[in-house]
Amino acid sequence: MAGDQDRWRALGVDVELPSAARVYDAYLGGAHNFAADRAFVAQAKEKLPHIADVARWNRTFLRRAVQTMAEEGIDQFLDIGAGLPTVGNTHEIAHQVNPDARVLYADNEPVAVVQTKELLDAVPGTDVVQGDFLEPGAILAAPATRELLDFSRPIGVLAVALLHFIPRDQHPEAALEQYKDALPPGSRLAISHATVDGVSEPVRSQTLDFIDSYKDTQNPGFTARDELEFRRFFTGWELLDPGVAFTSEWRSDLTEVDEFAAENPQNAVCFAAVARKP
Repeated sequence: MAGDQDRWRALGVDVELPSAARVYDAYLGGAHNFAADRAFVAQAKEKLPHIADVARWNRTFLRRAVQTMAEEGIDQFLDIGAGLPTVGNTHEIAHQVNPDARVLYADNEPVAVVQTKELLDAVPGTDVVQGDFLEPGAILAAPATRELLDFSRPIGVLAVALLHFIPRDQHPEAALEQYKDALPPGSRLAISHATVDGVSEPVRSQTLDFIDSYKDTQNPGFTARDELEFRRFFTGWELLDPGVAFTSEWRSDLTEVDEFAAENPQNAVCFAAVARKP
């Protein structure tokens, strides 16, 4: 995307300051990022050498979570903070189970929204809206949301590798409550979130150093949470088996598990869970 920087600047995008969405894309080997994002990734790998694995395990959790929901009959999804399109997007996973599944993406990163619109141009039953997780009313009331999703039937909501970019004083749990209130019984919620809870040295210190580096990005509020804080996100929901686990081990029977993840699941440094609204 280096040659398109003038285009993005014209859209008000700061191409010099790394953004979480573009950095995540770079971790996964994507092409939707700028030189500043790639430079940040190079520094991040010095602090947390296996960060690309961490991102990959998060992506694997997304695949397992969407597959689980779809196989349980969920045929419409709201993926918030979806980031930039890459391999294994929510609609691709859902459509493998149910070709008629509907997927709405939401993100506050302009590059992610524009690129996703281009990706989805020829994909029926999909759309994207620009919106911030902390403003549920705007996302839920958007014309594309109301046109694509039927709120009288269960919806699968995804907040994968998102909430750790929201500091405690912004109360992401309050926004989650608003999403929950808008959903009918039987809906699902999938969350993954950075943690150092249960993580041994030296990975614990490496992770904290890595998190601290985000203070110089567009997402300076990166916050690791412990298991108790993570579980509070699911207040009023019923956790599906196996409950709270690291991303690398949540329903690991659904996809191939690499040896590094199998022997050291805590090195994923991210909790994961999926729950059902009773």
